[in-house]
Amino acid sequence: MFFLLLACTGKKSGIDAYYLPDLNVLFDDYDRLDSTGAYAAFANKLVWANRDLQASQLFIEAASMYQQAGNADSVVYCLHKAIDRGMANPHILSRLGTKPGLHQGEEWKRLYLRLDSIQSELKNVGNFSLEPGAMEQFWPYFERAKEDRSNAKKILKEYIFRGPREIRDFYVVRYNSTEAMYGQMINAAPDYYSSLQQHFDPDRLLALKDITTEGMYRFKELYPQAVFPKVFVVPGILNSGGTATEMGLFVGGDMYGKSKVVPTEELTDWQKDAIMEISSLPAITLHELMHFQQNYADPVNNNNVLFNLVQEGVCDLLVEICTRQPLRNSNLEYLEDPSTRQKILADLKTELFSDDLSAWLYNGESIQDRPHDLGYTLGYLITKSYYENQEDKQLAIYELLNSKDLTAIVRGSDYAFLLEQAI
Repeated sequence: MFFLLLACTGKKSGIDAYYLPDLNVLFDDYDRLDSTGAYAAFANKLVWANRDLQASQLFIEAASMYQQAGNADSVVYCLHKAIDRGMANPHILSRLGTKPGLHQGEEWKRLYLRLDSIQSELKNVGNFSLEPGAMEQFWPYFERAKEDRSNAKKILKEYIFRGPREIRDFYVVRYNSTEAMYGQMINAAPDYYSSLQQHFDPDRLLALKDITTEGMYRFKELYPQAVFPKVFVVPGILNSGGTATEMGLFVGGDMYGKSKVVPTEELTDWQKDAIMEISSLPAITLHELMHFQQNYADPVNNNNVLFNLVQEGVCDLLVEICTRQPLRNSNLEYLEDPSTRQKILADLKTELFSDDLSAWLYNGESIQDRPHDLGYTLGYLITKSYYENQEDKQLAIYELLNSKDLTAIVRGSDYAFLLEQAI
């Protein structure tokens, strides 16, 4: 009955009539779900909030909640809706903690066939494409919003609903609200965004696509199971160079504005340090591609420090292998000092199984006593050591992307001493 009512809401006209959820408010109860057990109720809330946006990512979130509630009919309904709206992960059932063939019924059979079709399509490198449409369509809305600030949020909302389909999913995973979009794009750094319009010309993106494709062909040789989703270049809010989702890979074009002609006076110190030259785009795209391959099934280490170190580190390692360009960055230089390295590894040993990531990852503007995102580098060093210690390199890559026991990766590396606390 719930889905019947949803289907009968009717087609609306005028941007004011469309409901765009504030994701910060929508997920306000998320942290209390495990204690309340209200998974089905929360899933209903997500589907209802998605009635106009129709983002595949929200349907997947709802499917995950229905899965925990044991409501198989609603799971398959949401997954069909997600595929209709661009979801392109053939391994989505594993992500939800279920297995192909576990459920019966016509809708499940149809779902299995659709996922098999996605798998067949994505296994070809030729499926990869760099899609700049969201960036190209953004600029007229941006100019209008910049000139008419009193209506800017409404104009940005219009972009979400009338721009390309993928921008709805990016809204879910990164924007979260038009307030956040307005705050960064219009209020904080309008001159910086304006300068980006001339920065992303088609010829430059085509050349970068060719470089990226070469790395993908090398990866296919090393990992025959690889899949190659679309890569969408989108206008972000200066908080992510790349994001892997179930629809594909998102690259925040705003993070690639570093040049002699792009003004940076409006940016924070962290943003000035974080933005990259557009030539960095292939490496970031390949990093996110590796996230799309990952399919871990470790029931113990799920989203703790170890999980996230391996998840990020192996991506940097595989970029190095595929591009044949050794990783170089300031974090590696920081760890070259023996006393510094010893102290950092001692800290990591005590926090490896902690759920608190604040000292290691995603801490660009908050960490004070060490470089930000040091966990990326430590994960790279651990997974690289594991890879180099294995005789069968192809099997090593498979394990690095599909491990059922992430401690086995540490144990097989030169960093096994980090596990001594758990013995």
